[in-house]
Amino acid sequence: TLLQMQSGNDLHRWTVSFADFMTLMFALFVLLYAMAISHEEHYKEVIVNIQKASQLLNQSVFSSDREGILTKNSNSIIEDSGPAMLSDGMINQANDELSEVDTLKAGWELKQLKIQLDTLLSAEVKDEILTLDLNGDWLTIEMGGGLLFAGGSHTLLIAAKKRLEKIANILKPINNLLRIRGYTDQDVISNEIYQSNWELSGARAFSVLHALNTFGIDGRRMVVEAYGRYNLAKDAQGKVDLLRSRRVIIAISKYALVEPKVAIKVRVKKKQVIKKKVQDNKKIKEIYLSNDRLIITTRME
Repeated sequence: TLLQMQSGNDLHRWTVSFADFMTLMFALFVLLYAMAISHEEHYKEVIVNIQKASQLLNQSVFSSDREGILTKNSNSIIEDSGPAMLSDGMINQANDELSEVDTLKAGWELKQLKIQLDTLLSAEVKDEILTLDLNGDWLTIEMGGGLLFAGGSHTLLIAAKKRLEKIANILKPINNLLRIRGYTDQDVISNEIYQSNWELSGARAFSVLHALNTFGIDGRRMVVEAYGRYNLAKDAQGKVDLLRSRRVIIAISKYALVEPKVAIKVRVKKKQVIKKKVQDNKKIKEIYLSNDRLIITTRME
C-alpha cells in the first residue's frame, strides 16, 4: 500500500514543473509587452518630430507668404502663388527672387513707428485730416488735398509745410525707404503747365519730396510715384471723394536703405626708368651707312 501511495504522488509531480514553466512564460510575455510599449512611445515621438519638421519645411519653402521682392504697387512682398508641386523653372525663379532678398535690410519696426506718429499727429488723425494705415510691409500716411494744395496746383500750403516738418522729425532718424505717391481727382487737366493729370500728380509728389528733403531726410531713401486720375479715393458709400482724391501718400517700407559697398582703388605707381646719360667721347667716330653715307660724330650712342 505504501508503494502505491508513493507511485501515485510521482504521477502528479509533473504539474509542479508545468506550473513553473507557465510562470516563466507569463513573465516573458509581460517583459515583451513592456518592451513593445516602450518602443511604441519612441515611435510616436519620432513620428511627431517628423510631422513638425515637415510643417516647418512647408512654411519656409512652399508657403506663398515668404519674404521676397517688393512689387511696384503692392502691400505684399511677392504675389500669392503656391502650387503643390513646383517645376524646375519655378524653383529657379524663386531662388533668383530669394537671392535678391539677401540684399535687402530690415528697417525700423513699423508698429513702433506708427505709435510715434499716432501720438504726434493725434489731432490731425482725429479731425480726419491725416490717415495712418499699417498694412503688411507698408505704413502709409495719407494727406488729403485740402491739407496740402489748392485746386489744380502743386504748391504746398503754409500749414502743410508745418505738418510735413513734424512728420520729417519722426522719419529723419530712421533709415526706412519711402515712396511719395501723388494723385489727382477725376477732372481731366491739360494746359501749358500740366500736360496731363500725371504731371500734376507727379508735381505734387515732388513738392512733398522736396519739403521732406529740406527738413533733413536723405534723398536716397525717397522715390516718387505719379498715379494721375486713375486711383480715386471713395467714401463709405462708394462715391468718389474729390477733395480726398487730390492727395499725397507717404508710404514707409519695412526695408531700409542699403549703403553701397565702396570699392577701394589701389593706385600702383609706375616705375620711372631713368635713362643714364651717356657722356660724349672726345674721339671722332666715323660711321658708314648702307646707302654710301658717312656720319662723323663724337656721341657714344
